[in-house]
Amino acid sequence: MSAVLSIEDHLVDEVTALARGCTEMQAFVALLAHEVRTRLKVTERALSRADEAGLRIASENTWTLQELVEDLLELARARPDARANAGDAMRWVLQDFGDSVEADIVVGELAAVALPPALLRTILRNLVVNALEAGASKVEVFAGRDGAICVRDDGPGVSPAVAAKIFGAYSGKFGGAGLGLALCREILRQRGGELWLELPSTFCFRVR
Repeated sequence: MSAVLSIEDHLVDEVTALARGCTEMQAFVALLAHEVRTRLKVTERALSRADEAGLRIASENTWTLQELVEDLLELARARPDARANAGDAMRWVLQDFGDSVEADIVVGELAAVALPPALLRTILRNLVVNALEAGASKVEVFAGRDGAICVRDDGPGVSPAVAAKIFGAYSGKFGGAGLGLALCREILRQRGGELWLELPSTFCFRVR
């Protein structure tokens, strides 16, 4: 009898976890749809102005949507057993930024992570961009506790009120919902990992 109860408890746990995962995925898809709709509307309005500023806004939104599509494609086709070196991923991110970043980005010794290279680059790029958009003049990427990788900046930091919703449909940027953090969290969730904020301005992630 105890064995049957144990199996039933296990099945209940599995079903509960599956339902929770489906709910989170639905929320993520809804957030994605909101981001795409918003950026398309902004692009449409910008193009209707037919001036230099409007064309710049339309170009920026189109580029952002293109990056988002590429990130989602990488998420869909990533191998479950892939690993990548975070130091190599950060070198790629810095090379991708080129001379467009004026802030000082300091990278410490980083180990391998149980993520495909493209997804690891996506997470690191989004976390660094998040810091830069917050007004940071210095960004540090370093190894945290228990295999975590952290991104800390010297910007104004995140208030407790904002921290409660920052991984969801947080409308903190012009023309969009600020999807980067939600995308990072979804990538990690699908891999059994986690992403969290250590106030005021340090984001850490880990894949166990």
